Amino acid sequence: MDPRIILETARHREEITAIEALLLIQEGPGILPPLFELADELNRRSNNDVVTYVRGKRIHYTNICRAECSFCSFRRTKVQKSAFTLSPAEVVRMIREAGPIRQVTLQGGLNPDLNLQHHLEMVRTVREEFPSLHIEAYSPSEVHFVARRARTSIQDVLRRLRDAGLDSMPGDSADILNDKVRKKICPDKLRTNDWVAVVKTAHRLGIPTTATILFGHIEDEINTCEHLEIIKNIQKETGGFSAFEPVPFIPKDTSLARSKKIKGPPSLESALRLVAISRIFFCRLIKNITLDWTKVGLAGAVESTKMGANDLGSFSVDSWVIRGPEANGKLHVPSTVVRSAVQKAGRIPQERAPFDGRLIPAVRTRKEELILV
Repeated sequence: MDPRIILETARHREEITAIEALLLIQEGPGILPPLFELADELNRRSNNDVVTYVRGKRIHYTNICRAECSFCSFRRTKVQKSAFTLSPAEVVRMIREAGPIRQVTLQGGLNPDLNLQHHLEMVRTVREEFPSLHIEAYSPSEVHFVARRARTSIQDVLRRLRDAGLDSMPGDSADILNDKVRKKICPDKLRTNDWVAVVKTAHRLGIPTTATILFGHIEDEINTCEHLEIIKNIQKETGGFSAFEPVPFIPKDTSLARSKKIKGPPSLESALRLVAISRIFFCRLIKNITLDWTKVGLAGAVESTKMGANDLGSFSVDSWVIRGPEANGKLHVPSTVVRSAVQKAGRIPQERAPFDGRLIPAVRTRKEELILV
């Protein structure tokens, strides 16, 4: 099939298939200009040139993890000097130090020493200290692990977390939703059907999630398109995904990079291609496409807003977030810098409320601008 016919199909808001997405991924560089142009057009139709961000903070509560994922440089064993586990009080302190934020994202490893009661206390403590803060926490992998350790159901864990104050979940640990690949890169983590079961259960309980894909390692184009198709089918059934985020593999200090001799992360061009294809593939099903600045740098993230992305996420992270070389070791970016870069790209920067997408009026005074840093 002619790839340009596929693009014309998408231009008229008709859904393209996973096989058609595969053809767009496999096509040579000559397809990129019309691909990017169409993704930008569809993005403009959906989001009116607005590029959103959220005033939030990402915090890791532990880096101790029983899973030995070969793509991960975050994991530590309990006996390593750099291993840590934060108490609920320490998480509260870090949130206070972050300033007036609207959202906190809590994530960690699969730590066997932290039981369900610990996680409930964590969420409950944060909720009591910050009643209006949006709490995004626990990837599907973490929920699955906690449920197994507690010998209870996924539904029970999610319901209790929700009742303790959980608002939403990050869609991490999807990695690649293909079990043959998962057995090679993350054999100790949940399988594809488990990941699907967790997010569907969350959506049914009124807990929205994001969705991600890890790319640029040992996956092939077919694996990528299978992954996209799984996400699309879930969204058609539940409508619970608020955003989709392609996540570039960062090979530094990973065993996967050493074994496969992967020298660097995927190119920005490949990331932008996947962003554009994601916009076209999900079309009206998932409104928000994100590319994380910590993986491609602020310039790369802003560039993606010309190729289908419309959301830049939060701009404050802790030191344990895996960052690409383009992030230059930064842990936060001032909102003034972000807004200026977005405006130079011909877009309209706008703070949003967590998850519901509601736009928040831009602040103008010096005091208010400092709040957005």
